[in-house]
Amino acid sequence: MKIISSFIKWYFYITTGILFVCAINMTLSREENIPSDTLWKILLSGFLTTVVTMFFLFRESDSKFVMGYRMILHYLALGIVMILSGRWFGWLEFDISGIVMMLLSVAVVYFLTSFAYYILDRKEAQEINQKLNEKYHDDGRE
Repeated sequence: MKIISSFIKWYFYITTGILFVCAINMTLSREENIPSDTLWKILLSGFLTTVVTMFFLFRESDSKFVMGYRMILHYLALGIVMILSGRWFGWLEFDISGIVMMLLSVAVVYFLTSFAYYILDRKEAQEINQKLNEKYHDDGRE
């Protein structure tokens, strides 16, 4: 059940990040209308990148070196998935500038989702610590 919950959480973070980057890209390119199939493509690309993310999730036992290595591999895997998806969806020209723009977009989504995860995870940890403090300090224990 924890895997499903984690998948759903990451799916929402990633898909929101992709939607945000698509909105910026469409605004910069002055596209006024969004084709309806683009919304489905965003949802599908969110699903595909969430599957990749679930494979590369960090483990508490990972050393800093392993975590750094996982981050690099994770980003590269996301980049490959999004370049292939972008080509399939018609989101990019398959040339150097198109690939670089897609990798930059992936980097922005990576940063946004990591930042959101950090903020929300930190808040959740603080709430848990507060409840534990309340429980054990109210009992007269220390």
